[in-house]
Amino acid sequence: MSVVVSRRRFILIDEDEPDTANLLQFHLQRRGYHTTVASDGISALNLTFERQPDLIILDLMLPKLHGFEVCRMLKESPSTRHIRVFVLTAAAASEDKVQGFSLGANDYLTKPFEVAELLARIESLLSPRHRG
Repeated sequence: MSVVVSRRRFILIDEDEPDTANLLQFHLQRRGYHTTVASDGISALNLTFERQPDLIILDLMLPKLHGFEVCRMLKESPSTRHIRVFVLTAAAASEDKVQGFSLGANDYLTKPFEVAELLARIESLLSPRHRG
């Protein structure tokens, strides 16, 4: 069953592994989302400030700038703090999860992941009850 997204929302995928980025892009576009991919932390910041996505899917182990630093910078800036940040990473330690949430992440899911769960979490984050 396909869910139709009422307004075409824009999701930035910050993922340096091409296979994972392509998988995410494929499934999100099938759901009606507009997507773009950044493969490092600096590119993600630049694209976020330039294009103001509705949501960022953020890996942590990124070239050029670690995902925690990206999250911190986005949540400290008045122009981007409203953007939802969804951490999707192989960093599964509880300390990593706690740090992610303390820096402002709105959700955190570890790899490997189930696509259906990821999509459900994204749709929940973008639902009207979570917009603030």
